[in-house]
Amino acid sequence: MPSRCAGAVDQNAKIRDMRRAGLIPLTAVLLLPLTAHADDVDIPELGVRLTALPSSATQAQAQVTQHPTGYDAVMRLGTASLTISREEDPVPPGSDVADPRYRAQLDRRYRGGLESKALGAPTSVGGHNAWTVVDAHEQGSAELTHYTCLTYVIVDQHLYRLAVTADGSPGRPPEFDALVKALSGVTFELVRHATHS
Repeated sequence: MPSRCAGAVDQNAKIRDMRRAGLIPLTAVLLLPLTAHADDVDIPELGVRLTALPSSATQAQAQVTQHPTGYDAVMRLGTASLTISREEDPVPPGSDVADPRYRAQLDRRYRGGLESKALGAPTSVGGHNAWTVVDAHEQGSAELTHYTCLTYVIVDQHLYRLAVTADGSPGRPPEFDALVKALSGVTFELVRHATHS
């Protein structure tokens, strides 16, 4: 008949292994700020400067595209992406992202499957009043979850739409969190469009 001490030794060994397994991710989280310092990225076509991006995101820089209503810039970090859009035409006078009627118009215009009219909360981006909605929903039967952080902000009478998206399983990708955190380092500057000769 085994003694109670033998069971206790086995139990203590399992606890030690669990602590060791938990120590590795904790160490990685604590050391991550030392290895992934932030760099700055300027996007002059949108008048945006990002000052809190992980350096791995800045290596690819922003891919800027012009379309009939404005400019978009897309940055990727692993499985996550940050899309910043700026409408070229000024917003109508009195437009306010805190107004649910205005956000309902934006929901109809962008049709992204995320309703900002009734969801979200007031935030601030680059010292400007903003509205942010965070959402997570499952993607069909693939057990993937689609994560979105959408922010609307009006700067100098122009609407900006900042969207961080990622798919993850079983949990939220750390790259998504890194790009959402980078939104705290957005500053707005004078728009400078490239001149063509």
